[in-house]
Amino acid sequence: MKSILFKSSIIIVFLSFSHLIHASGDHDDDHEEQQMVMIDDHIAEKSMIETAIASSGLINEQLKVYGKTVNDPSQVSHIRARFPGTVVDVNVQIGDAVKVGETLAFVESNESLKKYPIKALMPGVVVARHANPGEMALDQVLFTLANFEKIWVELQVFPGQLSQIKSGQEVLISGSDQTTSSTIEHIIPSQDEKPYSTARVLIDNLSRNWTTGLLVSGQVSVKTKQADLVVPSRAIQNIDGDSVVFVKTGNTYTAHVVEIGRTDGQFTEILSGLHIGDMFVSENSYLIKADLEKSGASHDH
Repeated sequence: MKSILFKSSIIIVFLSFSHLIHASGDHDDDHEEQQMVMIDDHIAEKSMIETAIASSGLINEQLKVYGKTVNDPSQVSHIRARFPGTVVDVNVQIGDAVKVGETLAFVESNESLKKYPIKALMPGVVVARHANPGEMALDQVLFTLANFEKIWVELQVFPGQLSQIKSGQEVLISGSDQTTSSTIEHIIPSQDEKPYSTARVLIDNLSRNWTTGLLVSGQVSVKTKQADLVVPSRAIQNIDGDSVVFVKTGNTYTAHVVEIGRTDGQFTEILSGLHIGDMFVSENSYLIKADLEKSGASHDH
């Protein structure tokens, strides 16, 4: 048995066995090294190495589609003068946020020669202004307000995907380094001879982090299946071409070669190499892999 003491107090131990049991359950007659790491609990805690108990779980199969964010048509207001007249005062600029009932401008009626206010009919942001003092207010739009507290995502669904995507399915929207979860409200058939249908998703934008016209992707949950054993996908590392999960026994972390099955990106099914009840590294397993590789490199020299 060889041991190497690192400054991080992590000891890499290599134990040579006559054979290594692979994830498939077959026995390899070649001599291989099963890699193990010994880490004191307080060092593991400082390194934020976390463990979990292996158990069953759900694999949420997803289909990726693409689209963009757009305004909510019901949250856009085009404001006109009630009576023809002359604009005498304008109180807002493009970009100003206004409340319901806030006065945007005053118009002097041609008929009564009295001023009357032009008020906001909804809360929102002034996105267009076509009114200046001294100009005539006839039937044209004077102000356009838009409320961005909720916006739509329009996802393109091509014919080969339509059988899998339905209203009510959950979808994870990603774009501009942020994500949010919602559901598909409805699917609109092809418009203007476009080669796809449109799945429309309403997202909460109270934070105003989302803008319209943004290109996004959507991970649509199309099928959910129960799996006998699942682990977070980030718990799996690749060592010498094998998928590996680190199992903790006391202060020892042992690399178990596993056979993986279905995955939804977040969770992965384990077919063999791990058992229900095993304590495995669920967070920051890459730190253990890095120390193994570092130790292996030192042995090569």
